[in-house]
Amino acid sequence: MALNTYILQIHCPDQKGLIAGTTQVLAKAGANIIDMTQHTAKDIETFFLRAVFEMDSASIGEAKRHIETIAPHLQLTWKLYDCSETPRLALFVSKTDHCLYDLLLKRRDGDLPCDFSCIVSNHTELGPVGGTFGVPFYYVPSNQDKNVQENRFREIIEETKTDTIILARYMQILSPAFTEEFKYHIINIHHGFLPAFKGAKPYHQAWHKGVKIIGATAHFATEDLDQGPIIYQDIQRIPETASIDNLVQLGKDIEKRTLSNAVKLWLERRVFVYAGRTFIL
Repeated sequence: MALNTYILQIHCPDQKGLIAGTTQVLAKAGANIIDMTQHTAKDIETFFLRAVFEMDSASIGEAKRHIETIAPHLQLTWKLYDCSETPRLALFVSKTDHCLYDLLLKRRDGDLPCDFSCIVSNHTELGPVGGTFGVPFYYVPSNQDKNVQENRFREIIEETKTDTIILARYMQILSPAFTEEFKYHIINIHHGFLPAFKGAKPYHQAWHKGVKIIGATAHFATEDLDQGPIIYQDIQRIPETASIDNLVQLGKDIEKRTLSNAVKLWLERRVFVYAGRTFIL
């Protein structure tokens, strides 16, 4: 009998019996739990759980029915993911290519369990990268009406069956309507340690302040520029003698690893968004 792997995400008000109730309904449906992580955020009295389990795909409907029986009583909000279904991610870029190459190489090497559905750019310079990695490239210029541009994005997303957008240094601001439509399905890398130094040229801002640590932030894009829920951050200490150019070069390495770690966390269904902030299990 072939077994499929599934990931269950749950969040609900904290109360007694949540772990026991979850494990019992999964076991009753014939699931074999292979990993489970849970956390109670005491400040908001909210319980989060991520369970990885195996079971016969023909019986997954029974597992769903068992979860649905306890959901109203426990006030569960839950999502169930089938790991045999590979997420399809679109890569949005401008001219800078270090994050783009890093993600494509990690996918090629098997470090990211996804398919890249397309590369979308407001410039043509990175078109050959798509050919090298076998990923369709779409040029959508930014010197046009924002509605026209974003309608083209929607067409591409539908054509390529894209699940989520990765802004791998896409240096354009998306409209509030677009970010709301794809809420929590757009991941951005900001080349700065948010909430400090938001906006343009964060490394220049940091240098002029004489900072001793620089960082990068991967977050969900929302209508509030650089203010979306944070998925992953990383930092690096810098020497006093570093120039702005040194900071930019060091920052590129931080950006790459920050964005790839955030994408991996999302692909592994470890990211919970609740009340405008993230919890990572």
